[in-house]
Amino acid sequence: MTALASTAPRRLSKAATASGRQRSLVASCVIYLCVAVFAIWILLPVWYLVVSSLITPAQLGVKPFPMMPGSITFDNYLSVLTGSTGSKGFGSTDIGARLLPAIGQSFFVSSVLVVLNLTIAGLAAYGLSRYPFRGSRLFELSIIISRVVPAIAIIGPFFVAFRVTGILNTPWALIISYNVFTLPLAIMILKNYFDQLPREIEEAAKIDGASRLQTLWIIVVPLARPGLVAAGVLIFLEAWSEFFYSLVLTNQLTVPPLLAGFQSVQQFNWNALAAATVMSMIPPVVLVIIFQRHVVGALTAGAVK
Repeated sequence: MTALASTAPRRLSKAATASGRQRSLVASCVIYLCVAVFAIWILLPVWYLVVSSLITPAQLGVKPFPMMPGSITFDNYLSVLTGSTGSKGFGSTDIGARLLPAIGQSFFVSSVLVVLNLTIAGLAAYGLSRYPFRGSRLFELSIIISRVVPAIAIIGPFFVAFRVTGILNTPWALIISYNVFTLPLAIMILKNYFDQLPREIEEAAKIDGASRLQTLWIIVVPLARPGLVAAGVLIFLEAWSEFFYSLVLTNQLTVPPLLAGFQSVQQFNWNALAAATVMSMIPPVVLVIIFQRHVVGALTAGAVK
């Protein structure tokens, strides 16, 4: 009886363990299946774009669409790089030749915006994190709310102001207007990151005689480098893909409105548009691949409090 009494709980325990392992296996399969579906949903359009840029218009019309091109051609990239688009398949005769200058303008606007935002947002976020004041929480909420203001509500005043000051259709019009949505994002990310940093190190530096600016530059900035890099990458991506401000305030000065110009009322050269889109994706993709560890770490910094 004693042996039966001791073996029964052991069997129940083994059965519960086996059931738990089975549920864990099923849950893992479901999670991996969801991840696979999500990855296909994200990557399939990109793959379709890359394949379209490497085939001819005749191959593009084949049904079903060839997921692996039978023959590869770089004529679409060559026509965009040389600007030899003529009137064969583009909305305007010079739009292909304007792609590389547009990529350069997008890179300039995004880079200046990153430096400007990290300076302003870094100081603002550090102040909010270390020196809270009466109404600071309300101030933070107002920063978050400013992100939901629709661009169409403020584009009119921007247009009038830039036309009066003479900077309409220049990169500076975009740099100034982009701050509306990039600066709140940078402040939110950096404020969250500064909150994670230990204050004891700053207090020790203060005891050693360091001023506030010395503490900020020598102690805080190196510790916050992953957060600064992550915020910089996200600001760069937001500025790189912005469409509405660039369309209204400039004449296809940056990449997104220029790509939209590949479509005309009479004709639509999808192969050339695919090649131009793939080329315009290279800078942000390279940037994300280089700094992906910092971006993921900064975005999940507040999830393990």
